[in-house]
Amino acid sequence: MGTMALDKGWIDIHAHILPGVDDGAGSWEEAVVLLNMAYKQGVRHIIATPHYRRWEDTDLLKHICMHLNKRAGAISKDYHVSLGQEVMYFENLPEYLDRGKALTLAESRYVLVEFEPMDSFSRIERAVRQLVQASYFPVVAHAERYKCLAKDGLAEELVDCGAYLQMNSRSLKGKYTDEKVRWCKRKLKNGVIHFIATDMHNVTIRPPDIEDTILWMERHMGREAAVRIALENPEHILADRML
Repeated sequence: MGTMALDKGWIDIHAHILPGVDDGAGSWEEAVVLLNMAYKQGVRHIIATPHYRRWEDTDLLKHICMHLNKRAGAISKDYHVSLGQEVMYFENLPEYLDRGKALTLAESRYVLVEFEPMDSFSRIERAVRQLVQASYFPVVAHAERYKCLAKDGLAEELVDCGAYLQMNSRSLKGKYTDEKVRWCKRKLKNGVIHFIATDMHNVTIRPPDIEDTILWMERHMGREAAVRIALENPEHILADRML
C-alpha cells in the first residue's frame, strides 16, 4: 500500500467504533466493517473513544474494547484496539480522570477533550491549563471546529499553554475557497497540528477516511511529516511519553 507507514501502519487516536455505546458503530457487524475499512487504509492501531457520559460503566467499555481488539486480531495479528474516551470538558474533569471515572487515551496521561464550537478561547485555555496542572496532556479534539481558534495566533497560543491539537482527516476535504479547509491546510503546514484522526462513526456518513489526507500531507509536506503526524506522534500516546 502506497500510504503505509513503513511496516507499522497508522494509528487512529479518535474513533467511535465500540458498538452500541454512543452515536458511533451501531452493531458488532458495523464495528467489524469499520475495522476492515480502516485496515485497508493502512491503520494498524485504533484508540476507541466513545463519548463520555457520567453514568457510563467504564468496566463495560473495557470489556467491549477487549472483544473488539480480538476482532481486530482476527483481521491481522498486527492490528490492535485500545480504549479511551472523548470527554466534553467540565470543571471537575481532572478529579474524574484521577478516579478512573473518565478515561484517558490508552491508559496514558493524554486525554481527548472537546468543547462546544462557540466556546470562548478563554474557556478552552483555562481547561488546558487546568489539565496540565493536574499532570495530564490535553488533546483538543477536532480543533478545526472551534470558532475562536480561527483567529490568527490563537491555535498557536493554545499549544504554548500545553495543548495538543487533533484534526479530523475529513476536514481537509472541500474546495480551497472553504475557509476551514484553508485553515486546516495552513495549520498542518505550519506544524501546529499534532494528530490526524478519523473520528469515524459509521460506514455511511462518517466512515474512516484517513488515506487521502495522508497522501495530501506526503505531497505537500513530505513523507517525514506525514509519518510524524499519523504514526510517530500517536506512538507517544501509546507509550505515555510527552511529545
